[in-house]
Amino acid sequence: MYVFAVLCFFLLGAGVVENFLHQRCLRQIPVRVHVNGTRGKSTTTRLIAASLRAGGLRVIAKTTGTAARFIMEDGSELPVARSGGRANISEQMRVVRLAARHRVDAVV
Repeated sequence: MYVFAVLCFFLLGAGVVENFLHQRCLRQIPVRVHVNGTRGKSTTTRLIAASLRAGGLRVIAKTTGTAARFIMEDGSELPVARSGGRANISEQMRVVRLAARHRVDAVV
């Protein structure tokens, strides 16, 4: 029982630290655009990112789907490395960290 309590406390602490670091990264990004829906999310994400870039903002975007990509500030694309081949929430946290590190104006 003691081991279980320590494990729960450790996991709770790790979650609190992870949330703090994620929120700190989010605060560094002034414009955050969330795209959701059933169809057309990747195209919409690309269009919004290109529009913001044309407006003079430094933008990083992420598309999902079978060919998930990070779209960098210059428009170049990097594949999203997925462990197990499935999308998960850590991808979103990674793109926020990447955007904060690159000091972009917006993330889509």
